Parts: sequence; C-alpha cells; structure tokens
Amino acid sequence: MINLFLKIIIFLSFVCPLNAQEELDETDFGRPGNLVEDVDTSCDLSADIKLLELLDFKLKKFNPNPNDDNAAQMTPQEVQQASIRFYNQQLVDVEPVKMRVETFATLGGDTLSSLIERSSKILLKHPERCEFLRLYGDQVIGNFEMSFQKILQLYATAINKNNEIAQEFVRTQLVPAPMTVDDALKSLYDDYGYQQNVIESLLPEDVKNLFFGENQLLAIADVAESKLLAFSLLGGRISGKKDQLFVFAPDSKKGLLGSNETIVFTSTGKIYEVPLLNIPLALNVMRSLGFTAKIILLSHIYIDPNSYCEIGEAGMWYHFKGDDKQMGCDFLSNTVKSIKEKTLNLSEGYSLFKESIDQVTELIK
Repeated sequence: MINLFLKIIIFLSFVCPLNAQEELDETDFGRPGNLVEDVDTSCDLSADIKLLELLDFKLKKFNPNPNDDNAAQMTPQEVQQASIRFYNQQLVDVEPVKMRVETFATLGGDTLSSLIERSSKILLKHPERCEFLRLYGDQVIGNFEMSFQKILQLYATAINKNNEIAQEFVRTQLVPAPMTVDDALKSLYDDYGYQQNVIESLLPEDVKNLFFGENQLLAIADVAESKLLAFSLLGGRISGKKDQLFVFAPDSKKGLLGSNETIVFTSTGKIYEVPLLNIPLALNVMRSLGFTAKIILLSHIYIDPNSYCEIGEAGMWYHFKGDDKQMGCDFLSNTVKSIKEKTLNLSEGYSLFKESIDQVTELIK
C-alpha cells in the first residue's frame, strides 16, 4: 500500500509542472527566468526591417501580481528585474538588432516602450567607434566617451523627441572627449548653434541659479558660454598644455563702432575675436577647465603718434586725430593693431595692467 502511494506521488511530481506550463502557454502572462546568450559584436548595422520585425514580435505580458506569496513580497526593483528577465527569456531565439544610438534617441512614446521590453535584443552603435552599447531594460549599461558635438546632437534630438531615457543617458553616462584650446575658444563664437532649452536643461538647477540667478532663463547671448560650462560639468577637459589667456575689453561700451567683439589673446600668440562674450561667465568656465585668465580693461588706445581713442564725457568713446575729435571708436580693430604692433604700453592705462601687458608684448611673434 505504501509503495503504491509513493508511486502516485512521484507520478504527480512529473505531470503537474507539465500541466502548469501548458496553462502558462495559453495565457498572455508568464513568469521570468534566467538567460545567458552570446552576442555578435561585428560593426555591421541591421537593416531597418529587422527593427520593425523585432517591434512586431509578439510578447506575453508580464504579470507583476501572480497568485503566489513570493511575488507579492517583491520590491519595485525586484519587479523590474523580474520583468526584464521575463521578456529576455521569450526572445532567446530572436536575432539581435544593431542600430545607431542616434536612431534610438529619436524614439518616443509606445515605440520606445515596445523597444525597452525587447531591450535584450538591442545593440546601440557608438557614433564614432566600432563599439556597441547594451541596454538592460530602460538603462544603457556603462559609461562612454564621445565628442562634445555629438553629445549635443544626441541630447538635442532626445529633448525634441521627449526621449527621457536618452536624455538621462547623455546627462549621466557620457563624458566629452578632450577638446583643444583652439576648439574651446572657437566654441565661444556660436550662440545660435543650439536651442536655449537644450543647453539650459543640460545644466543642473543649482548651477543655473549660481550663474544666471534663480528662475532666470538662459539668454541667447550666453548660449555659447553655457555650452562650454556644460562641457566642463560633464567631465570634459582640455588636451595638452593649458594656455594662459588675456581678455581685452573696453571699460565702456558707449560709442563703440563696428562689431561688438571681445579680444582673447593666448600665450601661444593667437588672437581670437569673440562676439557678445559674457566675460564673467566665460572667465569662470575657462578657469574651471584649468586656464589662467586675466582681464585687461582699456579706456585709452594708442593708434599712432597722431591719433588715439579714449573714453570721455559720460563714458563715451571718442577718436582723436590731431586736433579733430569724433564721437565713436573702432575698439576691435584698433586694439588688435596695438597688440600686434606692441604699442599697448603707450596706452594711458598701461600702469594698471603693466604685468599682463608686458607678458602679451613678450609673446607677440
């Protein structure tokens, strides 16, 4: 009798799991399992149709509340992990899709949600290397270096498409590739390359409050400086030896003729004419990147033995030539001329900035 009872128990232990699996296959819900797989990492990208086929692949829906006591005790993190494993298990025989990370940034809404459920079969190609980024649920795995220009392009796309996963990836997992001194200074030229909201959202709230004031919007004229600030905050650095910078600015902006540009002179002897520079912000950013920066405010510019520019009544610039006095001064051209001809020491403000002016004069080639 006992032997017969044992045989019945053993028989049921084999039959019941099989019946449970058959019941599972008949419903849209199921349980997660573990999965290990090898992935082809060649640099070829999948055809677009492959992505569509993957998105169309029917998946059983994950049930976070099955009828057992263990599942009911799972934390939200455990539920998320179980969901990822559950979907991964269903895709074990599906071919991975290799797509551009730029394409991923364009996705949103239901399409993005569908892709995240199939994340185990998605490989995102690095835009500048033969390297693939892996997804685990809605998280890109790892940290990566990328050119700052490409980072800005990805982030702008993610902002415009409302792809919060890609936005978070850019903000927290991408580090800008090193930038040369020349690239850093030329980046200050362009205030219109990106939308204000794109650059603004890259900056932490406390940083925006510090530099622009609480609840203040980023001005168009400050976009270029803010881009360089974002570069620094993301962990960007300047390659090679850090140049010493000398910034020449007028002590008054009244009566300036021509373009409104600030002159930046480097210890390598290069001269940059930067439009609409926010000098305090730019100096703070450049110093955070390791530069030594000094500012030289000019109220008098020597031009030649017979002419000069000078600030006069009410802070207005005047151009004197012999006995002739005219309102206005071409500050940019005359200052660059004075730098190149080594006549800065003949300006009336020389004594105030003697050390810096002497350094600039010695560096002129």
